[in-house]
Amino acid sequence: MPGLLTNLKILGFQNIGGIPISIPLLFECMFNPDTYTVEHNVSFNTEQPKNGTGGDPGYNGSPPGTFSIEFTLDGTGVSSDLEIPSIPVPVQVLLFNTVTREISGDLHRPNYLIIQWGTFIRDCVLVKSRITYTLFDSNGIPLRAKVNATFIERTDSKLNQIAGMFSSPDLTHSKLVEVGDILPLIVYKEYKTQDYYLQVAAANKLRNFRKLEPGTTINLPPIS
Repeated sequence: MPGLLTNLKILGFQNIGGIPISIPLLFECMFNPDTYTVEHNVSFNTEQPKNGTGGDPGYNGSPPGTFSIEFTLDGTGVSSDLEIPSIPVPVQVLLFNTVTREISGDLHRPNYLIIQWGTFIRDCVLVKSRITYTLFDSNGIPLRAKVNATFIERTDSKLNQIAGMFSSPDLTHSKLVEVGDILPLIVYKEYKTQDYYLQVAAANKLRNFRKLEPGTTINLPPIS
């Protein structure tokens, strides 16, 4: 298990015009997620006149990217080898909610967030979270929980523009299929080689990888 210094961190703060106006709050994961999923969409106008055959899809824009992270909260003491006290799961959940979604401060809105894990750094906000409790003690107090959280990137963030160039390729990404996309080209853009298109086709259970349906999502897993 890696030490906490290398674990995923969520930093919450209030700001005005990009300038922090509060002391940052920190949530640090005890266990790093195995993967996270990054998704980017492109919007096209595909309307066509009645009885017409349609034309080239018109580009409408690109909405902000989103990403989802799933990680485990544990209060059983399994992390005692880190020489830190076991934090009860309800306390960990309270801290996570305080950092990511509690409305506070003069702006009357949830915190802006910076998420960092290795080379992955994003300036973002939380859009939804789901907490599933999976283990309890004899009194019904949660001992373990799974957190699935989805965030949306801040499009005007200089941090995102810089950090995006250094994101790790060893993580699961997803790609929205556009008109004219072919699997070998998608694979080449992600892995800088076409050699893995059969593995990607198998991972997505594609029956016909030569014909991709626009609007569907292709998952691009880490490949060794």
